[in-house]
Amino acid sequence: MISLRMCAAVVLGSALCLSAAALPTGPAKAATRTGAVSAGTGDELPRSVAAPVVVVGIAGLTWANLSERDTPTLWRLLDNGADAAAMTVRTVHSPPCPLDGWLSLSAGRAATDPQPHRDRGCSPMPTVTGGAVQGWPDLVNGQQASLFDPELGLLGSTLAAGGACATAIGPGAALALADRQGQVARYYPDPATARWDCPVTVVDAGVVDRRNDPGAALRIADETVRQVLDRAPRDATVMVLGISQPLHSTLAMGAVVVTGPQAGRRYLTVQSTRWKGIVRLLDIPSTLVAAAGVDEPNQFNGAPLVPAAERPATPDTVRKLRDATQRDRDLRRSSGPFINGLAVAAVLAFGALALWRRTRRGTRAIELALLLLAALPLCSYLVRLIQWWRWEGPLVVLWVGMILAAVGVALALRRLPRVPVWTTVTVLSGITAAVLAVDAMTGTILHHGSPLGPSPLSGGRYYGFGNTTFVVFAVHAVVFAAGLASWLRSRYGPAVATIAVAVIGLAAVLVDVWPTWGADVGGGLAIVPAFVLLGMDVLGRRISAARLLLTGVVAVAAVALISVLDWLRPAEARSHAGRFVEDLIHGDGTAVVTRKAGYALGSLSAGPHLWLVGVLLLYLVAVVLARRQLSPEWFETAVARWPQLWGCFVAVVTIAVIGSTANDYGLRVALLTVGIAGPPLMLAWLRCHPPTGN
Repeated sequence: MISLRMCAAVVLGSALCLSAAALPTGPAKAATRTGAVSAGTGDELPRSVAAPVVVVGIAGLTWANLSERDTPTLWRLLDNGADAAAMTVRTVHSPPCPLDGWLSLSAGRAATDPQPHRDRGCSPMPTVTGGAVQGWPDLVNGQQASLFDPELGLLGSTLAAGGACATAIGPGAALALADRQGQVARYYPDPATARWDCPVTVVDAGVVDRRNDPGAALRIADETVRQVLDRAPRDATVMVLGISQPLHSTLAMGAVVVTGPQAGRRYLTVQSTRWKGIVRLLDIPSTLVAAAGVDEPNQFNGAPLVPAAERPATPDTVRKLRDATQRDRDLRRSSGPFINGLAVAAVLAFGALALWRRTRRGTRAIELALLLLAALPLCSYLVRLIQWWRWEGPLVVLWVGMILAAVGVALALRRLPRVPVWTTVTVLSGITAAVLAVDAMTGTILHHGSPLGPSPLSGGRYYGFGNTTFVVFAVHAVVFAAGLASWLRSRYGPAVATIAVAVIGLAAVLVDVWPTWGADVGGGLAIVPAFVLLGMDVLGRRISAARLLLTGVVAVAAVALISVLDWLRPAEARSHAGRFVEDLIHGDGTAVVTRKAGYALGSLSAGPHLWLVGVLLLYLVAVVLARRQLSPEWFETAVARWPQLWGCFVAVVTIAVIGSTANDYGLRVALLTVGIAGPPLMLAWLRCHPPTGN
């Protein structure tokens, strides 16, 4: 008989060997996939920005307000081959104010206007007297409102320490280039009086306010850009940035237009997003120090801008980058209702099943409803294939597309054999896990148009598996493994079935955690023990508290190894895992963990529905630990027909518990787990209890 230790050693040893053999630890060549970013060293990366570089910041400049009439200079730059991108400007608060953007440039991290501007409006820009930013100590003290521990003055101090002079023109530019004491070595109030002989120059070109004639503000800012182009060195790279959203408007991404010797009519991207045409405000400080040839401090959270792919003509570029904001707004409007709706529907379906146990009526309708709910997560990704945001009424097309696709999948699945009882859910889960795995390995394109995908507007995760996709992938990988193991166990015995679970688990861990695929550290901590516990059940071993602890150790070891290997790669090629190792080395790891824990605990304030989810999760954990005392009779009857249902149940509960504690999504992970796992498991349970006469 295979021992538990041997089984765990095989799984972990395989993970270690495959990870060590496959993960690149040296410089990698530039990726050729559309939207991907080169993962090479600093010398190998194609650059879009080189010194001398001039940054023109316009608070409120978005792709929605660029036009040939109001911004003729910027339009002409695009016509002449400038590079372009949409930029995430959200830092700490939403909506972000101009002061947020300029201070975040100064710190290289998400900084904040000290005033709680959600309620009282944005703070005015400080004055600059004799090169000193007035009220600097108050700005520094105000950063306690940011969870990211920003160090104001870091950009200016880093450039000065590296021997690169920097010129600030206007008050916002002074904020960005001031040193830690709030002093600016070279400051000019306007472009007409400035000198342009430093490798880095930053210009404050004003604010766009939607309430006070935004067209006039845009024309003034555009005129400032024209003046800068006339005065800047001919070999300079000029970057025009919308460093915050327009005042008194909804959240939007800023516009980025880059012209100069390196420009080539391309979209821009960056290693921190790996998304064609999407960059972050926090990438600008990293871009500036790289252009100036200065070593980047570890406190910066960005990466230098690089070209991604050729862009279309100016009108199409403006439209597509404008649509990036609108598409994300539509997705954010749909995300909450979709997740909450899945969970509520799962609970209602459970109630219908409880009623069905008494009447045994409406079996076909209940089955079809469960199939529809089980297929919806898959279809929420596949709907991206129809590019729903380009249709009239995009939100309607999004929802109708998902529902019609789910109906088609459900009708197809109904044609599968009803025996064995796990056939249907195994096929559906296998397809779902495979689609997400392929998507992860090819750039997560499907994620970018899904309600369960990332949000560039909110500035969270841009690539790999976010918390929502992790839940969908992990749950369906577990259900698929349980179904396949049941089939193999009935034909070839428990050893072969356990090996299959180990192989599927190893593949799931690699897809989820791998830095260039899922890049999800917290998810790996949940997937490893989930599959180990499922494997123990398939092997016929009792799940005890000691073995639960052992699986946790295995999970931490496997994820830690991959994280360290990711850290061994060049700094600009690292994912979240490698950067976390770097934070630990520099003593910043505690702040990262504390911030994520704060987000997780903050989920408790989202409403009573999450409190109920927490109570339900505690009960499910109690069932796992005290099965004989708490497991319902109807559940045990189902386990008798599908023995691996118990191991599948334990694995899903493990994903919910560890996912809720190891990710900043908190109890929302458990909520989504209920919505994702509930329908397929209830369908299997229904098949285990056929109505009389069937």
